[in-house]
Amino acid sequence: MTGARVLQVMDWQVHNFPTDYRRHVAVWEADNVLRADVVKEMWRLHSRVSSLMVGPNHTSWSDLCARVPTMPGLDDALPDYDYEDFDYGVLGGKRRRRRRRQASAVVTDMSREDLSLSLPREQYCDSLSTLPKVCLETGLLEVWGHREEVIMALTDEQVVADLNAAHISQVFGYQSNFTRYLGSVTHDAEGRIVGAGAALQVWVSALDRAAVGDGEAVIDHGSGELVDAVGYAWEQTWVEAVLNTSARLPQDMRVFAQAASSFGTVSDENIWGDVKWLVVGMVAMSIFVNGTLGRRNLVQQRPLLAFMGMTSVMQAVGISYGLCSLLGVPYCTVNSILPILLLGLGVDDMFVIMAAWEAGAGKDLKERAGHAMRHAGVAITVTSLTDVTAFAVGATTALPALRSFCLYASMGILAVFVMQSTFFVAWLVMDERRLQQHRNGLMWCVTHRDWNPNACSQWDLMPAAFRQWCRLLLSTPFRVLVLLFTGGLVACSVWAATNLHREFDPTWFIPTSSYLHNTFRATTRHFPETGQEGYIYFSNVTLPEELPELNRLVDALVESRVVTEVNAWFTTLREYMALQSKFDNTTLTYAILQDTLSLFLQSSSGASYRQDFAIDGALDCRRPAPPIISFRIGITHRPATSPAAQEAALHTIRTLLDEVPVGGFRAAWAQAYGVWETNEVVGEELLRNVLSAGATVGVVTLVLLASLPAALLVLGAVIATVAGVGGTMWVWGLTIDTVSCIAIVLSIGLSVDYAAHVAHAFLAAREAGSRRARAREAVLNVGGAVLLGGLSTMLSFVVLVASTSHVFITFFKVFMAASVLGLYYGLVFLPVVLSFIGPKPYPAPPRPEKLPPQHYSNDAFTPDAPRSPA
Repeated sequence: MTGARVLQVMDWQVHNFPTDYRRHVAVWEADNVLRADVVKEMWRLHSRVSSLMVGPNHTSWSDLCARVPTMPGLDDALPDYDYEDFDYGVLGGKRRRRRRRQASAVVTDMSREDLSLSLPREQYCDSLSTLPKVCLETGLLEVWGHREEVIMALTDEQVVADLNAAHISQVFGYQSNFTRYLGSVTHDAEGRIVGAGAALQVWVSALDRAAVGDGEAVIDHGSGELVDAVGYAWEQTWVEAVLNTSARLPQDMRVFAQAASSFGTVSDENIWGDVKWLVVGMVAMSIFVNGTLGRRNLVQQRPLLAFMGMTSVMQAVGISYGLCSLLGVPYCTVNSILPILLLGLGVDDMFVIMAAWEAGAGKDLKERAGHAMRHAGVAITVTSLTDVTAFAVGATTALPALRSFCLYASMGILAVFVMQSTFFVAWLVMDERRLQQHRNGLMWCVTHRDWNPNACSQWDLMPAAFRQWCRLLLSTPFRVLVLLFTGGLVACSVWAATNLHREFDPTWFIPTSSYLHNTFRATTRHFPETGQEGYIYFSNVTLPEELPELNRLVDALVESRVVTEVNAWFTTLREYMALQSKFDNTTLTYAILQDTLSLFLQSSSGASYRQDFAIDGALDCRRPAPPIISFRIGITHRPATSPAAQEAALHTIRTLLDEVPVGGFRAAWAQAYGVWETNEVVGEELLRNVLSAGATVGVVTLVLLASLPAALLVLGAVIATVAGVGGTMWVWGLTIDTVSCIAIVLSIGLSVDYAAHVAHAFLAAREAGSRRARAREAVLNVGGAVLLGGLSTMLSFVVLVASTSHVFITFFKVFMAASVLGLYYGLVFLPVVLSFIGPKPYPAPPRPEKLPPQHYSNDAFTPDAPRSPA
């Protein structure tokens, strides 16, 4: 399945190339960051970060940082090289890169830079063990070697002059192109850098695998990976330090922060911070339910029954979460909306049961409960099983978030059905017994003697309103007007829905008021040409026999229009070997490859590729490299902002990989591929899920309603509602993404409830006579319950309009549209159509025949009737 391909690669990556480094970036912004005061502020931030301590053991940056060895100092007065610092493969995939230059220049540069080419192997290998290791912090401060006395004495002219002359990191001792840390760069007529609008300052920390293994870990919700708790706490402290620094800066200078955990932290805090609106919605719904279930006096009010109805829904939420977790279904952040969804469906069932209960007034409690469930039970069974089946079908999607939500929702709706049919009905019987004894609705222990209800509490607006509504709705002119209006509404809905387009951006989960949103804006403003970086993984490749095919793949990638850079270790290795005369006219064998690779990966030319190998053993400079298990090469994509460009990039990369005749495993991965692939498949998945859910609704309603015309009319109302929801999404500026895809599938469940209740009531109306009379009776019987159910759903979701979460705002828009349109098609359009072409009612059940009285005895040995003598 296409949608699962990126997940398979990610799973393979976790087991073969686990991420042990975490990158944290500060983005400096000013009219010109190449000023002495800006560089001095960078140094002050460097000092503050170095002094940060977290945890009971006062863990500092020096304890958490990724450490790399420094190389012996080289002559800084070298010619202008087009190299980039390799950063040991942990700075977002940035690697040594050579632009097109003359071959002789490349050879000279490498030979002068790499001491492994000029020193005897034994001597060079001995020197490696004595190299000091320093924390990996990169940026413009490398130009001055992190020397405070030099940095604090800088002038503006010195900053520009030193940057243009610097080619070697005074911290790490390697060739470096410092312009890669700059954004919005300006040059003078001679090509010298004279200004920049932004600069990057990067810290790289190491993941503590031992702490994670000991259980001292937390989940990074941005990546879904486990990280050590102390390192995670340090990242939050680092963000605070950067933001506090920004608050103290002059007005023309700012610094923005993005830690490795920032995306997960900010997006998760945003969603959970807006959960308060869900609580407000639930409280509002509780008040609404309490006011509609009972009457306005001390005895006939039903606050405890309303509370127990809400409790049954919360029990269903707990059942859903518990069973799904037990079965290993992953929990997604979007599932936080599930309680309010189940509450809306559960309250709808409560109103239907109460409507049937009130219709059986005057009967014995047991008989009344049976009468209520005989009528309401069928209706809620139809809607509940339809919803459960529709969500179960939706769980077959390739989208992980949608699959998770559908499984939780399906389990939750089934639990709501069971709890409302048992727990709520039991409390309803008890509450009715309390009412008959004139006990207080809130405090059951208090009895009101000689109680008589006041006249005001007995007045009910709903039946009177629906009687007037039916008189207007089912009049001939109004029915014609409804059909004409509905035709226009459906046409406009279909046209608007066809204008929806696929687009998903993870930054939508970041509120505009957050620090991370400001960081993204600054990065986009000053680094617009930065493309997505990724890797191509290989395993079980036969080397060196298949190196020619790999080189042809590199050439094909470079010539493609979707990749700007390919960074392959074997390309640099070939240049490295070309500098050694002993390899002249020598055929590359496995033994030569492994022996050379060992020294290459521990040289300044090849150390950046060390993280690109998974080998069976440890590297030893004096011995051949252990067998290669798997390896990777780095790629950088051209910027792809539209779904079409992203789809083309994915297709090109995967086609080239499929065509290369190299054995074993091979796959491409980039952090953005998950989003790109989602954009690629979400449209198809939405269509597939809507069609399959629609077909499921048709089949289930046909089976449960036992009427083909009624099932088709319900399905038509559902289709019209979904089309209207799609059109409303386009009007409100929503796109087809994972969140809206979930919401649209949910709208099917909501809309089928409204239509199915009315259709079932129409089929059950046997004594009304004509179709118009039966439609009137159906609306009068269940219209109030359906309307209250729809209003309660809207009431619970309307408070989400104040949310800043993309998830909650999307659900608010979709659910409001689904509720309004569902009520229209269920209470306006469907009764009109039924009054014209409605199916025949259910046949009346046969009456039991009267049997002569029989005499029975409890004694098994006593005959039931006297026997005639033999």
